[in-house]
Amino acid sequence: MTSPGAVVALLSIVLLAAGAIPAAAQSGLEIMKRQRELQHVRDEEERQVLRLVSKSGATKERRVTRWVLSGPNDLDKILVRFQAPRDVENTALLTWEAADGNDDQWLYLPSVKKPKRIAASSKKNRFMGTDFAYEDLRSEPLAVHTYTLLGADVVDGADCFVVDAKPATERQAADSGYSHRKIWIRKDHYVTVKREFYDRQDRLEKVETSRKLVNVAGTIWRSDELEMHDVQNGTRTLVTIESRAINRGLRDDFFSEAELIR
Repeated sequence: MTSPGAVVALLSIVLLAAGAIPAAAQSGLEIMKRQRELQHVRDEEERQVLRLVSKSGATKERRVTRWVLSGPNDLDKILVRFQAPRDVENTALLTWEAADGNDDQWLYLPSVKKPKRIAASSKKNRFMGTDFAYEDLRSEPLAVHTYTLLGADVVDGADCFVVDAKPATERQAADSGYSHRKIWIRKDHYVTVKREFYDRQDRLEKVETSRKLVNVAGTIWRSDELEMHDVQNGTRTLVTIESRAINRGLRDDFFSEAELIR
């Protein structure tokens, strides 16, 4: 006769194995959705210092504030405003994300005194001399990409999923400057720690690395340092977070054209 203890032990092994199957069998899309679920906030504000480093090593510094408001269906509204130096002060970019990836974006230049709408075909262009394209400044657009789990890797001693992201629609493929991207997501916190961007000829164009991870609250993790390196041009943009606040009750009307030109 099998002892009760043996039965309990056997059941424990079976249950543990059953519980491990979903994690091991996650698809690329499931990993991305899980990341969004764990890292989601209603709203967020960051004060950032940008350092633009040329190929020769010359450096320019910019100070910006970035606000994000999460809306229905995880579609965000994002406002980025330059605070310094004086020649770019009050320049701002407003993004309204759309489910089909055809986001609305407006750039406000104080010298022009009115917002300029960014055409879809221009979203692959660089933003204000940085190594970030306009399309890099939105949240991860799950609905218009396919995600394939490539395998696992280790970044700074942490186990990571490696997920490949490709445009899923003809329009997204036409508007994007990338043929695909590789995304490294930590298995413990589901936070992105590295991304590689490949141009339309499938050549590595840029590498983004995130450092100094901090636990903001609960399951929410963020990076306090980020570097975008253009490996083709030899330039870099370094981002340092000076302060951050989440869930402060930002209103929808803050993310408007009227606010953009204030």
